[in-house]
Amino acid sequence: MKNGIRWALIAVSALILCASCVRQRAEAPSDTVGVGRAQKHETYEDPWIPEETEAPTDPVQTDPVQSDPATDPVTDPAPQTQTDPVWTPDPVTPDPVTPEPQWTSDPVQTPDPTPADQPTYVSIPSDPDSLAPFGAINWYTLNGKYVYEMPRQNSAGMETIGEMYDWPKTYWDDKNKDNNDWYPGKVSSYDPATGEVVMQYDRYASTLAVLKKYGAIYRGDTTRKVIYLTFDCGYENGATGKILDTLKSRGVPATFFLTGPYVRTEHDLVARMLDEGHVVGSHTNKHLLMTTLSVDEVIDEMRQVEISYKEQFPDAPDMLYWRPPQGDVNEWVIRIEAKMGYRTVLWSFAYNDWSKYTQPEPDYALATMKAGMYPGCVYLLHAESATNAEVLGDFIDWVLAQGFAIEPLCGIE
Repeated sequence: MKNGIRWALIAVSALILCASCVRQRAEAPSDTVGVGRAQKHETYEDPWIPEETEAPTDPVQTDPVQSDPATDPVTDPAPQTQTDPVWTPDPVTPDPVTPEPQWTSDPVQTPDPTPADQPTYVSIPSDPDSLAPFGAINWYTLNGKYVYEMPRQNSAGMETIGEMYDWPKTYWDDKNKDNNDWYPGKVSSYDPATGEVVMQYDRYASTLAVLKKYGAIYRGDTTRKVIYLTFDCGYENGATGKILDTLKSRGVPATFFLTGPYVRTEHDLVARMLDEGHVVGSHTNKHLLMTTLSVDEVIDEMRQVEISYKEQFPDAPDMLYWRPPQGDVNEWVIRIEAKMGYRTVLWSFAYNDWSKYTQPEPDYALATMKAGMYPGCVYLLHAESATNAEVLGDFIDWVLAQGFAIEPLCGIE
């Protein structure tokens, strides 16, 4: 009997001890359940680490002087040499434009500036032999805002970057006199009824072939009534906010090309560009002439902008487009950029709009911009221009009234 009582007491004690262990385990934190883990951000690392560059002060700018190019592209299609100022602005359309466009037709029904909410185009190069790092990018509108299906930067070509150290830095066959600064062809006439565009002169076929080979953009879709708006941002002069307001009010997209100092000092404006449905690209770090640099210097100019951009906007899509300062470019530069994952963006139209000290009159600016329009035209405007900010709304309204659309640059094959 006594032995039975003894064994019963032992059993009860064991049960109490096990219950205590279970309770302690339940109160202890679990390694796998119930612990919130903050999502880690990818660290943006790169072997080319930039030194911090202070934002440039407003430079005193000297407008480059260019004379008319010859009308025969076979003999001499290029404008005269320009003297590089301290702040080297992008060159303009070489021939002064007639103040009033001669082809303007009666306005047609204004299209809806906000397209239907559906994807457009295909994100692959149309040419299987193309060396472009990517082709057109899907885009659509959602609640009136442009949305882009941006891929990651395709820098696989960097595995063969070593070949560029011995690659020739040859000029274009139709070079701009003493340098490779870009100049577009000049439109002689445009018939809005038939869509026929007659060029007074254009770039050589050999130049156009190189652009096509790497997916570099000069013009967009010339088969439809469509244009593309792009803005270069070297420094801020108080006009960009108004430009963004106008684009937002009209439901129109644009592409902004930013220098390194602009990325580092104009956070709020760049955030607006991204948040309001625009594409952001690189205009290099220090706005240097790229054909005069070494391979490593070209890479560094691009990497510094990338790193600053990702530090400021870690969740933003990669920069995939770039515009060469002054359009100073050749196949050597375009090939390096393609290996890095960039498409080179040039332009079909530009005019003297960059100097804040010698801004064009609004009426002249508006007429000049109208006269330069034709299907597929890529407009280069400068965001520091107070005149551009003043006339942009009227220009957009006029473009839409002519039956043209304004589409994102990334829709170009």
